Amino acid sequence: MLRFSLLFFVSFSCALTMDSTFSLGALDNTITQTMQLIVEGKYENAEKETRALAEKNKGVACILNGMVLIGRYDDLGDTAALLQATKLLTKCKSTGYWEALRIFELGYTQSEQGHSLKGAIHTKSAAEIFEKSNARDSKAFYAIYAYYMNNSLNWLPFVSDDSDSYLKALENGAKHSIWFWPLFSTSLIWMHYDRKEYDKGLQLADSALKRVPNHPVFLQIKADMLYRMKQYKQAAQIYEASASDYLTRTGKSLRYWCAVANLIRIYHDAGNEQQKIKWQKELNAPEFNTIKEWMPNSLMDDLKERNLLK
Repeated sequence: MLRFSLLFFVSFSCALTMDSTFSLGALDNTITQTMQLIVEGKYENAEKETRALAEKNKGVACILNGMVLIGRYDDLGDTAALLQATKLLTKCKSTGYWEALRIFELGYTQSEQGHSLKGAIHTKSAAEIFEKSNARDSKAFYAIYAYYMNNSLNWLPFVSDDSDSYLKALENGAKHSIWFWPLFSTSLIWMHYDRKEYDKGLQLADSALKRVPNHPVFLQIKADMLYRMKQYKQAAQIYEASASDYLTRTGKSLRYWCAVANLIRIYHDAGNEQQKIKWQKELNAPEFNTIKEWMPNSLMDDLKERNLLK
């Protein structure tokens, strides 16, 4: 369960409209092609597209390359790609709202590496730029930051709760954004997850899977919602298939271990002791020690608190 994953896909549905905030006119088709290659998991081809784009717009090409690297990390568990993305996004520059996106991405990569303060500073800086625009995608990017900031302050007296307005901005982005709808969708899903609105999270995951059928990351997200809804059989089926898929495609990568860890608690809660023990033993593999520090804290803390790590 990678909580704030940056997924960048594209849909060719005519129902979606381009947001002029990020539109670059003649370069839009190249950007669209790059996004499509990412969703297909063709990361090397996507990187080739960014190199060709660099001849016309070096800054945007750099940002797209950062998306490719983040996609590799998010899907394939390629932690080296995340480190590379941080270095790349630190050096390159762009203008306007693409520059804000670069800063936003950088904040994400830093947070994923445990540099919470640096990540928060960059996210805030990006949000301040996005706040200036009334365009759909900018409002959705700002809403990601503003929602969590709002929640951190809503205990104070006389502070208004604007969380519903931020959720609506993200819903609009998730429905209509061409390039960034998966990012807006995943952010929205986890917001509903934190609000214990698992049925809404499941609906959003299913909607995403209609647009990108069988996408491995959205399948894991769907399983997370099903687990919280105590639909253990369905959640286990998805995670069993996910573990097998990642083992075949990437070996024992981060996403594989997330599947393993989730299967432990799913089978525990379902009362299936045999399967629980089977997956607990898998965590004793030497390969797990090399990736343990990258595992989601919320997932590992839950296993520790319930004494499910053997």
